[in-house]
Amino acid sequence: MGMELHARNKAAGQFHWGAFGWSWMLGEGVGLPVGHFHGLSPGEFIYLDRPDGRCLGYNDGAKVSAKEAKDMAKVSRWVVAKQRAMRQQLERRSQQERDDMAEDKYRLYTLPVRADWVDQLEKFADWAEKSGGFRVY
Repeated sequence: MGMELHARNKAAGQFHWGAFGWSWMLGEGVGLPVGHFHGLSPGEFIYLDRPDGRCLGYNDGAKVSAKEAKDMAKVSRWVVAKQRAMRQQLERRSQQERDDMAEDKYRLYTLPVRADWVDQLEKFADWAEKSGGFRVY
């Protein structure tokens, strides 16, 4: 199941991302401007009340205002910069260190997410700035 984002500005078109990528993005901080963030336990989230009473974590038509979309775009760019810096830092490590980090059986490391997700997040930022606000389906 994916998430379809329908822009208020029809010229911006739609934006599509899979449910796993969308939830990762919201959890990385892009959801803060709309009141969506990780809770205490793994897989637990906090959804602050929205004006339309809907949660952006689901595809039930929740509304994002133009201001919120621009704020989400700003945070998205910060997350992109963070993830790319982490990737550069990882690439400077030896192959043995990278292998040990990838195993991460004690959850000691925060590794960068897949590069294609970072690229998709950057595309989202560009789209969100032009969207004029959007709905999540």
